[in-house]
Amino acid sequence: MELLPCIEALRWIFNHAPWDDVTRAIIVTDSQYVTDNLKRAPYWKKQGWRNRSGETKFNEDLWDRILKGIAKAAKVGIRVDFIWEVGKKTPMTKRIHKAAQNAAKRGGIDEDTGYRPGSVSRSMVRGGVTERFPAAGQVLAIRPYVKKIMHKGENRISFNIFDETTQSYVSKFYAFAEPLLSADLHRGNGHRVRFNSNTQYPRIVERIDGVELPKALTKKRHKAQP
Repeated sequence: MELLPCIEALRWIFNHAPWDDVTRAIIVTDSQYVTDNLKRAPYWKKQGWRNRSGETKFNEDLWDRILKGIAKAAKVGIRVDFIWEVGKKTPMTKRIHKAAQNAAKRGGIDEDTGYRPGSVSRSMVRGGVTERFPAAGQVLAIRPYVKKIMHKGENRISFNIFDETTQSYVSKFYAFAEPLLSADLHRGNGHRVRFNSNTQYPRIVERIDGVELPKALTKKRHKAQP
């Protein structure tokens, strides 16, 4: 959602340029995801949509469209710069927010054709953020709860570590896995897996066996008394 408006702005610039005495356009966004990663995107593309650690990146199709949009604008004599502003604070961003709300209610024809849904369940550990797993060749029991398809089919798997001694779940981590291996790591189930030894690019390299997880507690429904 943060990338598509920028793509549309670039398309508008290309379709309407050139203008007399105009050589620069500024796209204002409240998305730090866009502005922080804009300079990194050309490197990701050059490296097959991987970062310096070798991790595959999300939304490579949309980032590619942004890079191509900037290049196309340059061909018609317009340099495009992106700047970040806090959303809904200035008169302009307030107008943008209202327009976006109206567009969302109205619906539209635009579609993120590169979106690929993954299997999702909930983490058994509340709060905090999902961190990169510090892979060092460990063999651990895990419970996957999110699988997202990345570039060339690789999966990024978010999981909780399951402590078999205390029968409890520990923290939130993510690591990567090849598609065939990922298919065996069913979400919501327990798996004993082996990791590689790369803290910058953690990968699950083997599923050893299944692990029995404790059954989730369910609340009993009480019949209403007459």
